[in-house]
Amino acid sequence: MGKLYIDKRYFAESKTKWVSFETDPRLKRTKKDIYGKCVPCIMNLYEQLMAGKMEIELGSAFFCWKIVVLMKDSDECMMFLSEFEKDIPEDMYIKGRFGSGDASKDTKVIVFNTENETEKNLLYDALKTCAVRIKPEPQVIYHKACADLYHELLGNWRQWSKTATIKNPAMVKPIVERIRKVLYWEREGARTETTKDM
Repeated sequence: MGKLYIDKRYFAESKTKWVSFETDPRLKRTKKDIYGKCVPCIMNLYEQLMAGKMEIELGSAFFCWKIVVLMKDSDECMMFLSEFEKDIPEDMYIKGRFGSGDASKDTKVIVFNTENETEKNLLYDALKTCAVRIKPEPQVIYHKACADLYHELLGNWRQWSKTATIKNPAMVKPIVERIRKVLYWEREGARTETTKDM
């Protein structure tokens, strides 16, 4: 049986859009990945879009998997994570977040991250097994990369190769603006964390 640790801000700030969790009590990999993997990945997409490229080199996004579990609210997310702790293999590292991009919505999702297909398959099976114990017809899906940045632009992720063609050029400008907002949020988040630590 494993143990999942929830970002302490969840317990102090009920309006948080996204809440991180991890099998490390200090959420070390989550913090490391923000600037070590996620921001470089987003910048890679941004720079190619700004250069007017129609063929996008996906880089790490091609190997990044998200497994998504749909829940009715934050309480059900917490209940699911508590139940899932019983199923975590000792050698499996778990990292993810739950919430919604729209804090006003009651419906939430739990997003688990893996970095290769083997991990994705093992975790997907374990999550489906757990989800059935929580609700009769659970929705558990998986996909590559960040859906709100890549999917509208590049189309069906099942058809991607390491270099993917832009399928919807009209989405370039909205995605560029979305990336700017994401990067601004990351900078503001980091500044807030630094201030808290002082």
